[in-house]
Amino acid sequence: MQKFSVRERGKVNLLFPEYVQSYIENLIDSGKSKLTLKQYESDIKKFINWLEKEKKSTDFETFAALQTEDIRAYFLYLREQDLSQATIRRLASVLSRLMKFHQVIAAEEIHKLSEALPMRSLTENDFIKKEEYNRLLESLQTKEIEQTKKSARNYLLDRNIAIVQLIRTYGLTPQEIHNLTMKNINFAQKELILEGNEASRKFTLEEDIIKNIRAYFFSIPSLFRPKYHTLDPLFVAFNNISYSFQYDYDVQRPKVLSVRAIQEMIKDEVRKIPLRKISAVTLRNTAILDYIKEEHRDEQIMKRFALTSEAALRRYKQFIEAAFSTKETNKGK
Repeated sequence: MQKFSVRERGKVNLLFPEYVQSYIENLIDSGKSKLTLKQYESDIKKFINWLEKEKKSTDFETFAALQTEDIRAYFLYLREQDLSQATIRRLASVLSRLMKFHQVIAAEEIHKLSEALPMRSLTENDFIKKEEYNRLLESLQTKEIEQTKKSARNYLLDRNIAIVQLIRTYGLTPQEIHNLTMKNINFAQKELILEGNEASRKFTLEEDIIKNIRAYFFSIPSLFRPKYHTLDPLFVAFNNISYSFQYDYDVQRPKVLSVRAIQEMIKDEVRKIPLRKISAVTLRNTAILDYIKEEHRDEQIMKRFALTSEAALRRYKQFIEAAFSTKETNKGK
């Protein structure tokens, strides 16, 4: 199988078949941002890995010959990876664009199948209980004992707890936290403003949360610290080997903390306690549920959490209704 390096701004990112390389080059020419390109490459890599495993080939002939049953098999594979439905839809959308670029007939089937993906009902396991969250916060504030070597985690306690609080309290996603810049936060007013395609979202930060963000911010050496009112990232990547915050000299600003690093940090903290499987999605779900219980209007809820469809909101309301029904049934016994 012939593969080519995908180059983006002079850097080799991944090895892909030629037809993927040409598509990525088209995205670069269209002016896609560096972060968007990385996301596309990551999503396409998942598909290429599946194609290699399933068809034993990733050449263009194999790619172009994919049928509806193959697409269904790919979706089944993604489900088995325990990915969220939102992630599966994004992967389907990226694959559809790749296929449309090469005029592959199966592209239309991908769109239909991705739109038809049912949203499963929420259960109690999709939310974090108060006692679980309290244990998580307690663990996040506890330093590790350093015996033979220093602990990178001990440098990041304030950062980590602030990230978890932003997700649990305001329902921010790891992607939204990754995207935060110094223009989004006002330390004096204790405000966080997220700019969206249609409308901005403003959050007044609780005293404890702004305190943790400030403590993390000033723990960064001044040379690498994000500058006020700039596009410098609020949350900066950390090198666990050199025990230092990272700086991107190509763009002359601190290196942004990746989405994956945020997700893995939460999973690591949960395993450390240990708790059952709890992720950023679990924390965000609980924030959304709490806000719905405060009886805000549907449009307010959808705007606050950037929900893209009424179906997404309906899942939470159905969970509340089912929980209430179960409670009433148990009362009658």
